[in-house]
Amino acid sequence: MITNLRKAGKLDEAYKMANQNLQANPTDIWNIRNMAWVLYDFAKREATITTKERFIRCVEKIISLDVSADEDIYYQSVGFLIRAMAATLIRANDDDCQYFDTLSNCIKRLKIKPQTPAFSSIIQTFLRTKMWWTGFADFCRWWGFNSFQNADYLPSQTDDGKKIMPLAERVYMAYAKCLLDGGTTNDITTFLPQLQQTAKVHQNYIYLPFYEAKLMLKIGRKEEFFVLMKKFAHRKSGEFWVWDLLGDYFDDDNTRLKFYAKALCCPSKPEMSVKLREKTALLLCKLGFRAEALAELHFIIKIRERNKWNITHLITQKVNEMEAQGIVATQNNKAFYANMSAEAEKYIFGETKQQSRFEGKINITNGGFGFVRYNKMYIFVPAKLLSNNNIQNGTFVSGQCIVSFDKKKNRDGFVAIKINSNS
Repeated sequence: MITNLRKAGKLDEAYKMANQNLQANPTDIWNIRNMAWVLYDFAKREATITTKERFIRCVEKIISLDVSADEDIYYQSVGFLIRAMAATLIRANDDDCQYFDTLSNCIKRLKIKPQTPAFSSIIQTFLRTKMWWTGFADFCRWWGFNSFQNADYLPSQTDDGKKIMPLAERVYMAYAKCLLDGGTTNDITTFLPQLQQTAKVHQNYIYLPFYEAKLMLKIGRKEEFFVLMKKFAHRKSGEFWVWDLLGDYFDDDNTRLKFYAKALCCPSKPEMSVKLREKTALLLCKLGFRAEALAELHFIIKIRERNKWNITHLITQKVNEMEAQGIVATQNNKAFYANMSAEAEKYIFGETKQQSRFEGKINITNGGFGFVRYNKMYIFVPAKLLSNNNIQNGTFVSGQCIVSFDKKKNRDGFVAIKINSNS
């Protein structure tokens, strides 16, 4: 009877009958279930922006009913309902931190089991509050980094085929960012072993080591940080963030600039390296490289305007000051950075990263890249280098190479950086 009333939308009548039955026999499992589902329907009806306070009151009543934790389907349903309510608020840009505090407090008192679809859906939705909700880091700690389902560690894709980063990877990154912005030493030291283990197991999560290093640097574990970053430099010498972080390690401004210069020689989207460019520009100003600094500041402004990002007062001030002084910006800083970056490489790699000469016959594969056998070594030649120099298969070539980590073979190899045809 109560179920029929619920399905007919007669919730007040259903509630009255469920309440009478529960008062008559409060321990009867069916009476508790009937009341629980009536309250669920009330909460579902109130899950709108204009009735969000009534929604909370409905959830509070569900919590007070204290349904058995064995009623997994019920708690999963309530969990999905809360996720839907949170998503509705987020889509409407309702960034009411106090309301999300209340909502999270309700979730913590509900018996939604970890490693379930509903529990994962909650953190997936709350992840969208990371930029403005002050309780996000605390919620992550409560939710727990052992609460992921197996599927949460795998990438997914949208209906149109767009690849989505694994939920676990996104949560780890978001929490690490929170710790970098305002985490305590205790928070960081507690989190680091979890981060390190996940990065070890899921080596395709390429940004976790980046956050591991930054967190180490933040809490003053500089020697561990430097050892870790030297390892990354060998394996990921073409990643700008490796050299960026290494630059942060040094106190000497001139040394830091060399590492930032090396970072800016690495390929990256301008949007990804804009913060690096900003601190490099300010360091150039400080060290007296004002023409180079002005060129970098102009580029930063271009990036920010193109993306409709804010331009800080400090950047505008520096540009105005130098232009008023008649400083003429360099056309670009590529050669300037290239000269400096060699010193950074030498500091990390010693002589092993220095350029070596090679020569021999090129063997170009179907994939467009090639190999040259020289002194019992195989020199890898990138496809772009071959096409740029119009190198044909079987041609006798010479060039220069450097040591580079081979991910497939998990060892150092050699990659060409310059090549010429000798035919």
